[in-house]
Amino acid sequence: MDEDLVLVQAAQAGDLDAFDQIITRYQSTVTAMLHRFSVSRADLEDMVQETFVRAWRALPQWRPDKPFLHWLKRIAANIGLEFCRRHQRSPFSRLVQPTEEGHPLDHIASHEGATSGDDLTGVQFILSHLPPDDRALLTLLHLEQLPLNEIAAHFGWSKVKAKVKAFRARQRLKTILTRHGYTLE
Repeated sequence: MDEDLVLVQAAQAGDLDAFDQIITRYQSTVTAMLHRFSVSRADLEDMVQETFVRAWRALPQWRPDKPFLHWLKRIAANIGLEFCRRHQRSPFSRLVQPTEEGHPLDHIASHEGATSGDDLTGVQFILSHLPPDDRALLTLLHLEQLPLNEIAAHFGWSKVKAKVKAFRARQRLKTILTRHGYTLE
């Protein structure tokens, strides 16, 4: 965090080498986050680049009392959602078709604590059945593990409204899982 502060302050003063170090430090994190929004490698690279371009332009507005990475992730999430709106698709529209091994939902049901790439594909498939705001909210809350107050600020909601929306999104997700044969405790 102290290193971020030093680098960001140097970048705010116009030091391009400091900003290059910021890019090097966080490029893989931003890429991993935006991967959920892109269909092609070219789109992913464009979104990552746009994230850092916007971060550079908005650097004077960054406040040292907020973690830099959360601020950067918020910019990336906005870019991902804008991409989806522009292309009128969901962040998880890369739906997986059933294979000889069965349906992706079956794969997740047989493994507690989904962490592998196949499990993530199944999670994406399940989330693709939710409305875009629910998908974005649950992705930021559970997959990106952003604090609820930051998510609320991202959407322009109060914290209470974000809690209510998260509760309702989880209920809709529960309904979808039940419809696909899951029993939830």
